[in-house]
Amino acid sequence: MPFRFVHTADLHLDSPLRSLALRNEELAGIVRGATRNALVRIVDLCIAEGVDALLIAAISMTAIRPR
Repeated sequence: MPFRFVHTADLHLDSPLRSLALRNEELAGIVRGATRNALVRIVDLCIAEGVDALLIAAISMTAIRPR
């Protein structure tokens, strides 16, 4: 029986994007929302296609450094 999976990587969920926010706060908000939107779309795809597993590799959340 075949095993179907989806692989994704480097989503950078909740990445601080500090330098972008300093230059353009509106654009930073759009980009910040885009990473979460990408994850939702990937999960929706997995459900629609009936895959057996979703593999999220590499960096899935960027560590937030104290100021």
